[in-house]
Amino acid sequence: MGNRELDGIIVVNKPVNMTSFSVVERIKRLIKARKVGHGGTLDPFAEGVLVVLLNRATRLADQFLESDKVYRFVLRLDAETDTLDCTGNVVRRYDGPPPSYERIVEALEKFKGEREQQIPAYSAAKINGKRLYKLARKGLQVERPYKKVRIYRLELRRYEWPRVELEVHCSKGMYVRQLGADIAGALGCCGHIEQLARLRSGPFGIEDSWTMEEIHEAVRSGSVDRLVIPMVDALEHLPEAVMEEDHLIEKLRNGQLDALWASRWRNMLEKDTPVRIVTPGRDKLLALWWPAGSRRKRDSLKVLF
Repeated sequence: MGNRELDGIIVVNKPVNMTSFSVVERIKRLIKARKVGHGGTLDPFAEGVLVVLLNRATRLADQFLESDKVYRFVLRLDAETDTLDCTGNVVRRYDGPPPSYERIVEALEKFKGEREQQIPAYSAAKINGKRLYKLARKGLQVERPYKKVRIYRLELRRYEWPRVELEVHCSKGMYVRQLGADIAGALGCCGHIEQLARLRSGPFGIEDSWTMEEIHEAVRSGSVDRLVIPMVDALEHLPEAVMEEDHLIEKLRNGQLDALWASRWRNMLEKDTPVRIVTPGRDKLLALWWPAGSRRKRDSLKVLF
């Protein structure tokens, strides 16, 4: 690596019983990065895709925090815990008849689409400036707010009482723990999440990820570059516009988008969708551009170089 600063993304397969922040800090030390961020955390008991952003790529954090996610999880239907996951204390049990496979499939259908989800008591969300989980640990009950989420896909993969394995494709900000509790409630049971794995975060899947052991070995052998996805490739699912002229690039560096250049590209681009501004040959990601459309009155720009 030498002294060259790495700008890009490492997709980590976070292990169970390790916090997301521990992963981020460990990678920061390993590759001696100036700045490291993430594209959405996972609970310590969960595993799977954690998008780690290096140096300039931390400016892309919002793109991944806002992205869809895919999770696979095991929901246990005979006991509920205070945290709604396997780390909590059992507060309620169910000893009634197990629901049928068909009844579970039918119940899952009702969760698809846009819905209001109540934020769980054990979460980092704030009420009057205080974290909900801190209030919950003190035994304080507060009115928990709801938030809009969307479930695009919810599938039953396996069922053997009292465990059901599910896979969900959802919008940003959905609490899988609360989803599990709501599904259990819809079935007349009570439940908690026993296992949780994130299979996809935005464009990155588990197949794109590296274990901590693999990252350690790459650093030791001086080949960590091969694990890093360049910024220009990290958002390749977005449309792109090419900027060739040096004087336009210099103008862009100062936060100004040339009006004539923008007008040439505007008619070829989809409205209300962010656009990557790249150099010829896609050698470098210069900026993200949000052209004015039905959802915004004026252009918006995020310079990335």
